[in-house]
Amino acid sequence: MFEKIRDYALYGDTDKNSYNSIRSKIEDSNRITALVFASVAAVLIGVMLILSFFLEGFSGSRPIYIFGVIFSVLLIAVSLFSRKFPSLTYLSVYMAISVFMIYGIAIATVTRPEEQTVTFMVMLIFVPLIFVDRPLRMAVNLIFYIILFIIMAYQTKVNPVRSVDVTDAIIFGLLSIVSETIVYRAKIHGYVLENRLHIMSETDQLTGLNNRNCYEWRLNTYPSLYKHSICCIYIDVNGLHELNNTAGHKAGDEMLRDIAEIVKNQFGQKDTYRIGGDEYVAFTLDLTAKEVEDKIAVMKDKIAEQKYHAAIGYEFVDEKNVNMSSLIVMAESKMYKDKSDYYKQHDRRAR
Repeated sequence: MFEKIRDYALYGDTDKNSYNSIRSKIEDSNRITALVFASVAAVLIGVMLILSFFLEGFSGSRPIYIFGVIFSVLLIAVSLFSRKFPSLTYLSVYMAISVFMIYGIAIATVTRPEEQTVTFMVMLIFVPLIFVDRPLRMAVNLIFYIILFIIMAYQTKVNPVRSVDVTDAIIFGLLSIVSETIVYRAKIHGYVLENRLHIMSETDQLTGLNNRNCYEWRLNTYPSLYKHSICCIYIDVNGLHELNNTAGHKAGDEMLRDIAEIVKNQFGQKDTYRIGGDEYVAFTLDLTAKEVEDKIAVMKDKIAEQKYHAAIGYEFVDEKNVNMSSLIVMAESKMYKDKSDYYKQHDRRAR
């Protein structure tokens, strides 16, 4: 029961790993939203500041408008910097919430204490729903502003307006906490589902490596990812068909998984792909030719230890503006030569 409550409060009714897998997506969404909100706030409050010089009804709130404009401009700067420094993302989120909450409280208690407040109640319900964060953290933030409003109301308002406003703040505050928790749960679950579908679309289900879809999507990005060198390693398993016929498909699947694990251990999960039934491709970035050759040698030894064999070809380029198609074709052609040499010495039926 405690774990269920904890997961609901901290991770939107998911688990820690699922939440962490979508954290960057949440941060990106919040960063953009905070920047848009800050820009809109700066314009709207700036317009009201200008009107305060011409319309008597706005003049009493001029200090608040000045504060709002300055705070909004500062928030725009923080939101822009948070793109480079992700740790500032949540600062921009709560600054965005603060500019509206403080504005609502100031209007209700400083400039118009004799009137029943509306602005703060609207902000209380509407503003938190724009962002996505841990439900518990947002609830604590809302409680802080509700308490601040009540304190200010007791300092500036008189009954019966004060009693009505305090009661409304408590009621609307509770409604806001409940609604933001429900909405955040739905948003977080949506992000988690989207992330899982994305992973499934890019992952080979047998081996856990990146699949051909992922390979084709990322292929044209590689020229911009390396500084000095790039190498394509093309691997084709020998004897899969024969093993399937003699020992069954389960044995063939086990061989494919074992070799995939060996390739991944040498070249990493990110840049290793299963692109066909028994074909793998891996890329290395900014390694020397000697380092690549050493990794391939270790890979061959590990495959041999498992009593398997794979044809391997690779093409190393230590210059920029590589043609990826040519790089892959060269590696593939060398792999086919290696395969041809292997079968000259081994009967295909011997397996």
